[in-house]
Amino acid sequence: MNAPPLQPRHTLLPDREHSRAVLVASDVSVRQPLFYRHPEDLTAQLAEVLTAPGPDGALHPESTALVSAPEHPGDVIDALRQAAEAASDVLLFYYAGSTFSHEGKLFFRVMGTDPQRPDTGVGLDAIAEIMNTGRAARPVVILDSDDACLVASRFAETVSDLSLIAGSQSSFWPMSDPFTETLLTGLTSGVQDGPQALDLVTLRHAIEADYTRTTYLVENEYVGPPGHVVVRGGRELALGVNPAFGQIRRGALPSHPDVVHEQECPSPRSVESVIAGEVGVHGVQATDVHA
Repeated sequence: MNAPPLQPRHTLLPDREHSRAVLVASDVSVRQPLFYRHPEDLTAQLAEVLTAPGPDGALHPESTALVSAPEHPGDVIDALRQAAEAASDVLLFYYAGSTFSHEGKLFFRVMGTDPQRPDTGVGLDAIAEIMNTGRAARPVVILDSDDACLVASRFAETVSDLSLIAGSQSSFWPMSDPFTETLLTGLTSGVQDGPQALDLVTLRHAIEADYTRTTYLVENEYVGPPGHVVVRGGRELALGVNPAFGQIRRGALPSHPDVVHEQECPSPRSVESVIAGEVGVHGVQATDVHA
C-alpha cells in the first residue's frame, strides 16, 4: 500500500532549516491591570505554538531561543546575534515587556534595567543593527509592549524589508490589550473565512475583530473603543497554517472587524460575568459566537 503523498509546505511559512527566532519575555512592565498575565507565560506558549511538530509548524524548536526574564542586555543581544548569523530566510524577534526612552532613543527593559542608565537596557538601535547586518531575507518583529506603536514606527524606519506586528496601547483600561493571547488563539484555533496561511495582515484583522467582539460582550464604562494592531508589511510571511481554513471551527477568530455586528453578538454582559469566567477577554472564546 502506497503512503499518501506529502502535502507541500506553504511558501509563506518560514524555511525551518534556514530560519531562527528569539523570543524575549521581561516581566518588568509598569502595567498591573486586571487580567494581565506574566509575559513569561505568554511567551513560552507562543514558542510552543510556533514550534509545533508536523509539516505546518513555523519553526524548529532547536532554532528558537526563549529568553525569559533576562538579567542583562547582553542576554538578549547575544541570542539575537547568534540567530542572525545562522538565519538566511526568516529572523524573528519577539519582545513582551516594557520600554523606556532616553535622549530620544528607545530601549527594551530587562530585569536589571535602571531607566536612568540606558546601558542597562537593550537598545532598539542595537537590535535593528543586528537585523540589518544579518543575512535573513525576511526579518520579522512581533511586539507586545506598552509603547508598541512608537517602537513599531522606529523599527520600520531602521530595519530594511521588515515585517512587523504589534499591539497598540491599551483601550481596555484597566485591563491591558490581550494582544499575545489573541494572537495565540488565531494560531491555534484559526481565522474563520481566512486564507490557508496566517500572514501578519490576516492576523492583524482577526485580532482587531476579536477586540471589537469583546466590546459587545462586556458592558463597562472603562472599556473603550476596540484596540488597534500595528502592521508593517506582513503579507509575505505566515506564522502558521489556518486551522479553520475551509471549515466552520468553534473558537476561531472573526476575519475582520467589519463582520462583527452588534446584532450577531449576545446581549452585553457585565464585568462581574467576565470575572466569573463567563466571557473570555483574552482571545479565548467562551461563547459560541461566529461572525
